[in-house]
Amino acid sequence: ARTLLLSRVESKHLMTSRQCTRLLAVLADSCSVLEVGGFRTGAYETVYLDDQSFSTYMQHHNGKANRYKLRFRHYETSGDTFLEVKKKTNRGTTEKKRMRTEPSPTGFLPEQIAFLREEFPLDFSSFRPVLATRYERFTLVSKDAPERITFDCGISFSAGNKSVCFPGLVIAEVKYERGTKAPRALRALHSLGIGRRSFSKYCIGVALLYPGIKSNRFKETLLFLFRLSQGGAVTW
Repeated sequence: ARTLLLSRVESKHLMTSRQCTRLLAVLADSCSVLEVGGFRTGAYETVYLDDQSFSTYMQHHNGKANRYKLRFRHYETSGDTFLEVKKKTNRGTTEKKRMRTEPSPTGFLPEQIAFLREEFPLDFSSFRPVLATRYERFTLVSKDAPERITFDCGISFSAGNKSVCFPGLVIAEVKYERGTKAPRALRALHSLGIGRRSFSKYCIGVALLYPGIKSNRFKETLLFLFRLSQGGAVTW
């Protein structure tokens, strides 16, 4: 239960597989590996929804303080699928509300509509799938603090018949309760020279696969991503 942290502060960090191995060695004594149903790694498939104007993407691109993401997330290990509303607040925290459900090819189901009317302030009637991501994740949990760190490996982005994958990239995300004093994972990352970097899987995926969309806010991150992967992106 202490691993959920549905209201939290997040810090994202991009690294190579080699850097990830060094970080795991530093954290080995202070963290446990999260195990769910006998599995320590699991595949995540996420489908992001947006409208024709890419309203939630533009909220992030334009730096809106209170912004939202809408997505279906499927956990292959458990077989569960959730409809999720993710909110980044003007206080820097991330809040996530979700319901267990299944996507419908004909639009939102009645129970999904009821959920979205409560939790999602935008007009979701015109939202449709625009991006899918897939990656493998494992999670470390601090033994003595409300803190965890997720590691996403082998991420791929797809939209329509276009896809791009970064097989050598690891996305680490430290998640902790606001007020936690000097999270251990952040100190370990700092000691290895792995700095914090804003990174939205949804926004980066859209910027990569929709070339006509405004993306100058993410240009620096995109350049860093390609440098870090040393040109190792695979497209098809």
